[in-house]
Amino acid sequence: MVRYVLLVIIAGIVGGIIARRKGRSPIWWSILCAIVPLLIIVIALLPPLVSEGYTKKCPYCAEIIKEDAMFCKHCGREQPIEMVRVQNKK
Repeated sequence: MVRYVLLVIIAGIVGGIIARRKGRSPIWWSILCAIVPLLIIVIALLPPLVSEGYTKKCPYCAEIIKEDAMFCKHCGREQPIEMVRVQNKK
C-alpha cells in the first residue's frame, strides 16, 4: 500500500513537471498522472504548445523558447532582434 501511494505521488509530480515544460496545465496533468501513471508517457510524447505572448520558436533550431529569451536554451544561438512597429500619435 505504501508503495502504491509513493508511486501515485511521484507520477503526479513527474507528470506536472513534464506538462509545465511543454506549456500545458501542470495541475490537471498532475492529477491525471496520479490517477493513471501511464499517462506520463502520453504527456512526454505530446508536442509543446506555443503560447501567444509567452513563447516562440527559435528560428535556428525550431524549439520552443520564452518570448523574452536572448539566447536559445537548446542550440545556444543568440536570437535576432525583432523590429517593433510603433504607431505615431497625431
